Amino acid sequence: MFNIILGITSLVVAGCAAYFSVQGLATLYAGAFLSVCIMAGSLEVGKLVAASYLHRYWYKTSFLLKTYLILAIITLMGITSLGIFGFLTSAYQQSHVKVEILDTQRLSLENEKQITQFEIDNLSKRLETLNQVRVIQEKRVEDAGNYKLPREQAYEAINKANIEIDQSKNKISELSGKIKTINQSLLSLKSEESKSTDIGTLKFVSELFGVDVSVIVKWFTLIIVLVFDPLAVCLVVAYNNSVSKSINNKKIDNKQTIIKDDNAKEFVKVMTQENVKYKDK
Repeated sequence: MFNIILGITSLVVAGCAAYFSVQGLATLYAGAFLSVCIMAGSLEVGKLVAASYLHRYWYKTSFLLKTYLILAIITLMGITSLGIFGFLTSAYQQSHVKVEILDTQRLSLENEKQITQFEIDNLSKRLETLNQVRVIQEKRVEDAGNYKLPREQAYEAINKANIEIDQSKNKISELSGKIKTINQSLLSLKSEESKSTDIGTLKFVSELFGVDVSVIVKWFTLIIVLVFDPLAVCLVVAYNNSVSKSINNKKIDNKQTIIKDDNAKEFVKVMTQENVKYKDK
């Protein structure tokens, strides 16, 4: 039963490694996609067969052939790892571009929000100044008494202040509506970020260690690459080893059974001869 599980596991891991490698190499040489897939797939099969052959016939293989096959397997493992690395980094770039676009849009909206808020603050300060001016002019009207010219000047200043106050209030209302729209856009971007494939975990790790996210992705991808294909080859060799031991154990059991049968037959024969001798007596 364990041999079956080991065989299936080795097949799945080796198949995944081959698929990712073939996809990565075919993407690298996109001009001949199908041809590269066939070539890379055949090399993957050849690598696993060569590893199995070396394990089974190590002592029966010449030194020159063993050396070549070992170098070929190591080289093909490097090619497979390179293909996996290309596949994973390509997938990362696609996600990274989406996240960069969303981040750029978010930063642009936040900058626009800050500028708008700055305008609102300036207009609010201007409103305070205008209100103070109006209060001063109203007091001037009271102090002018029956003097016509000062009263007219004060009324004119009050009217100008009122007009500018109304304009400022309308502008503040308009800018407040703009901020509300920006906030809605920011919420939509956050919702889109949660739905889309992103690199939020890697960004968190990069911020935690103070390292650029590209460096984190590079080392994380290298760890996966260094484990993936060597594990596939080792599992195939382990499966061959397990099958060989199972076959040897069956042969030993069969030999022991044959020996026991021969011993039993010999015992029956001896007992039969003893019985004959006893009857003759």
